[in-house]
Amino acid sequence: MQQGRVFLASGLLKRAIIIIVMFVTMSVFGLYFIFSDSSVDGVAYLGFSTFVIILLALFLEVILYIRNNLILPIANTKIFIERLVAKEVIEPISNLDFYHINKNIYEFFTSWIGAQNSLKYYIEYYSLLFDKSDIKILFIDAKDGSIMDASRCAVDFYGYSKGELLTMSIFDIQINYDTKASYHKHRLSNGEIKFVEVISTPVSLYFNDSYFMIILDATKAQEKIESLNSEIAIIENNPAIVVKFTYADHWVATELSSNINLLIQSDEKNIDIKALCHSDDIASLSLEIERKIKLENSIYDTKKELDRSYRFKLASGEYGWFRVFVSSSKNINGQIEVIMFLLDNTDQEILKEILTNKLKRCESRILSSDLLGFEYFAKSGALKFSVDFVEFLGYKNSIDMGVSSIEDIYKIVYRDDIDILIDELDRYIEGTSRLVECDIRLIKKDGKQIYTKIKAKALDTLNDSDEIIGTATDISDHQNYIVQSALTNAIMSSSINGIMICDVNGNILDINDSFSKITGYSKYEIIGKTPQILRSDRHDNVFYAKMWSDIKHFGSWSGKIYNKNRAGEVYLEHLVITAIKDEHGIIQRYIASFYKIME
Repeated sequence: MQQGRVFLASGLLKRAIIIIVMFVTMSVFGLYFIFSDSSVDGVAYLGFSTFVIILLALFLEVILYIRNNLILPIANTKIFIERLVAKEVIEPISNLDFYHINKNIYEFFTSWIGAQNSLKYYIEYYSLLFDKSDIKILFIDAKDGSIMDASRCAVDFYGYSKGELLTMSIFDIQINYDTKASYHKHRLSNGEIKFVEVISTPVSLYFNDSYFMIILDATKAQEKIESLNSEIAIIENNPAIVVKFTYADHWVATELSSNINLLIQSDEKNIDIKALCHSDDIASLSLEIERKIKLENSIYDTKKELDRSYRFKLASGEYGWFRVFVSSSKNINGQIEVIMFLLDNTDQEILKEILTNKLKRCESRILSSDLLGFEYFAKSGALKFSVDFVEFLGYKNSIDMGVSSIEDIYKIVYRDDIDILIDELDRYIEGTSRLVECDIRLIKKDGKQIYTKIKAKALDTLNDSDEIIGTATDISDHQNYIVQSALTNAIMSSSINGIMICDVNGNILDINDSFSKITGYSKYEIIGKTPQILRSDRHDNVFYAKMWSDIKHFGSWSGKIYNKNRAGEVYLEHLVITAIKDEHGIIQRYIASFYKIME
């Protein structure tokens, strides 16, 4: 059945019928001539006729084959491609040979459309990441490493323009590449080297392989690693005595550092560390170590150093003070092992004991005096304030003020001045300055700002004590005077134009000589008045309302205006009014500058 359809579809039956009809027709004519004309050779005529019929049949077969198997399939394929381009979804149709060709075209076209749609979707999906997000993204060509695209954040991070980045490759900004390294080095446009973490994802889009790279700035993390490595090196080479023991009733040492001979003879074995501790300190030391073991690796384990120094018996028989650092872990047998670092602190403890009475006496004097006194403890960050300091800011007591540490300082120090104070303290603690001294604004309970001068210093050196004692002095009047003087001098230095200074209510505070020459009013006549004294009748209230609206919204106004002088004469002047604001954007003064226009 299938072969029959193919036979009919191929046109062979039609061609066979035509050939038979031609053969019958030629045969009839040949017989007619043979029987009607005796001069005609019947056999030769019949043979010739048959040959002609065969030639005609072959010629017809060639014509039909070319038409059906070449011309029509090519035309159909062209129509098929045009309909595909028009995005009509149709199945390929043609004869057997061209059907496979059209099918391949169809499959390629649908794959191409699919790839286009995938790329369009991919670009739309990630457009927000590229244009809006704070993620540093690079698209890298897998073949040569060239940068195909970069997000806005990546452009800002590297410092190149986007056009410059797209002409570069990842190898232009990547200094090294080590598969074993956690972070890699990338060079910015200004030459700065940044440690980055690179997260790469292979992507195949539109017949092109690429890498989708997310760049994470790891500079701070690398700095922490290097700092940790530095600390490890310091620990390995420092003079601290290191002992390791199993935590039990007796702290029998299992490992000792080479400098243990400061405490014991080096040939002694099975040393009980607890037996070396002063009898008055054993209970406290045991409690602290037990607490550290319980908090090990928890969020509450903020430091390895114990809260106080302890006394241990030296090889000489005397006792020395040691700062103690503790770390604990479990061994393979489930036993708790403690590593203890002992750092000689004898000299500091002796000096601390000497300074204690001095500090207490000084503290009593400051906290009970009429100075605005305070104390800052560098290690803990704790703060104490004198009674007058607290009351000066309008609080009943220290609890009402609620500032007990440096973390709470934002409650009484203006936000823009907090860094100034902390930087001064840090420089002093680091030893780069000999005195804490700075001008900052304190905030009273009612919100009013007070300019103060801060001075502070340790009673002795910070090596002997972490306590810094200081005072605050109210310098608001002096500060306001400096600001006012600078403002007045700046304005009056330009004396070509008439100048007038008004307060926020419009009262005239000061004028210059040119003002008097133009208007006829002397300083004594005009100060205390309002600018309405110069007002003419040439402008309506809408004009003046628009003027003051511009000043309040835009900070200034300029234009031509008719004013009246002392003699009552109206004149045209070019006037500029500027609002002077403080650091909070609040208007404090108005300055008017004008010159007379000759009509």
